[in-house]
This record gives sequence, C-alpha cells and structure tokens, in this order.
Amino acid sequence: METYDKESIKLALSTRLLLADHKELSESDIIIFHCPLDLIFLGIIDKPSIYYNHRSGRPTTFMFHQTLRMVEPIRREVLKRDKEWVNNQLRKLHRKPDVVLSNSKFTQRMLKKYFGVDSYVVYPPVDLNQFRPTSSHPKRDYFLSVQRINWQKRITTQIEAFKGLKERLKIVGGIGDKRPNPDLLRLVEGYNNIEVLGEVKERELPKLYTHAKATIQTGYYEDFGLVPIESMACGTPVIAVDEGGFKETVHDPTLGVRIKPPYVENLRRTVQNFDQAQYDPTVLRKEAEKYGLGRFKKEMENYVKLAVKKHALRNQKSQL
Repeated sequence: METYDKESIKLALSTRLLLADHKELSESDIIIFHCPLDLIFLGIIDKPSIYYNHRSGRPTTFMFHQTLRMVEPIRREVLKRDKEWVNNQLRKLHRKPDVVLSNSKFTQRMLKKYFGVDSYVVYPPVDLNQFRPTSSHPKRDYFLSVQRINWQKRITTQIEAFKGLKERLKIVGGIGDKRPNPDLLRLVEGYNNIEVLGEVKERELPKLYTHAKATIQTGYYEDFGLVPIESMACGTPVIAVDEGGFKETVHDPTLGVRIKPPYVENLRRTVQNFDQAQYDPTVLRKEAEKYGLGRFKKEMENYVKLAVKKHALRNQKSQL
C-alpha cells in the first residue's frame, strides 16, 4: 500500500538523484514526468518539462483518512505527524515543471485544492483497435469486474452485493504474477456465482467485456479509470460508484449507472434490476471513440509546444 511519510520521501528523493542517468535526461528535448517525486530532477536539469498528474498526492490528500484506517496504530501516528511536511514538499515539487497536466477534471480539482497548482486536463487514451466488440450477438450472461486487486478498489463491496444473487460476477485482476489473489479466493469461498479469473492476457479482455451485461467499478475516488472506456469501446455499459473520475466517464444514463451510498445495497439493487437491453452498443462505442490514441497524441503535441515556449520565457526572465 502506498503511503507517504517524511523519511520515505527523503530517501526516495536522494536515491533518485544518486541513481538517475543525468546524461540521458540532459540529452532529452523535453522531459515528461508521471511521478511527482521525479520532479526533483528539475533542480539540476534545464529542459522543457511536463508533469502528467494522475494522483494529486492521494495518500496525504483526498485519500488520507481511508489510508489511516488501513495501517497499524504506530504507522498511523507517523503519517499524521508527517502529513503537513510531506504536502509542503509535494507543493514545492509541483511548481517546478513548465506545464502541468491532469488526467481528469477530478484530479485537476484535487491538485488545485491541496497544492494550489493549476493544470490542463488531458484524458488518457484507449487503444480502440484492441478494445472493440468481438461478437455481434454477445451472450450477456454475467457481470464483469476489472481492476488491480487491492483495498482501494473496494472489491469486498462487490462480493457482498452479489451474495445470494442468481446473477454471476467474474472478477479480473491479480497480484502481479498471473495468480488469482489468495485472499480474494478465500473471500469468495462458498459463492457459486462469483468467479475469480486472476490476471488475463490483454487480448482476452475485449471478449470478456463484450459478453458481459455490464462492467462494475467500485474504486475509492478513481482518478480517471480506463476500465469504463474499455468496456464502452466493446459495447458494454458500466455500473460505477458516484465518485472521482467515474463522474466524468459515466456521465450520462445511456452509458450506465452511477450508484450512490450505501454502495452494497444500491449495487445489489442495480444488478437485480439491470436491463442490458436498454443500452445501445453503438452509442457506447461512439462515446469511447472520444478517447482514442489520435486525440491524445494531438493534445500532447500541443502541450509539448507550450512547455517549450514557457521554458524559453522562464529562462529569459531569469537572465534579466
């Protein structure tokens, strides 16, 4: 589980400076960062830069209280003590790049709220050639759940909701070595209607999406979430919690259902009453096409040009 404290941040920053290939960085035309801690390099490398934000300091900002509940008491007190210091360091790092991008309006708002940093939104891309319907007459005989297997995805909410139902649930996701998560297997013992598939090959996912009634997503404050778009690209609607980036991807009743708390009860009710025939695969596919690779490439090219321009202006000002 990802947590931030004073000592781990100090170690991470110093290790980066010691081990990084500064020659490779300095020879780059532009540097694009995904981890905020890597922004430490901008103190020693004078290059146009972009930071693509998709976390907004999650462990010490909007997910802080949930994180505290998942750690032991001593660790909890350390995190409380170090929270302000860590966020101050992250605030300084976020001000270093020439351009800051966010992967959703949600992460954009969180970045502004907690660090006072403005950013532009560029939604992540989905490979529409890979994710497309695999059948013109899908079976639609199960619900599908796709995600990494960890507590932040609230998979237990899905399991509890399907308890005793006739509807089937297939859960995709592993622990990094293709095996189904053993803790998850223990949780679903006795649930004849829940199947844990573990990790599957990417080429198998479109088929799983295509034949599902709907894809279920219950993650805490998902920053964006590619799974709903992959599902729509295969013509399948989405059932998601009413949080985070899901408000942007499942933004219309023609695309699926966003459920309110209490999530177990409302997910259960939604699954029991779900009518897949109300959703048009063509409409779902058209929505997914807004997130294609071509759109992403074009937007990123524009922000690369902006970063180069801003970096030059910054250098001019510093020389005056």
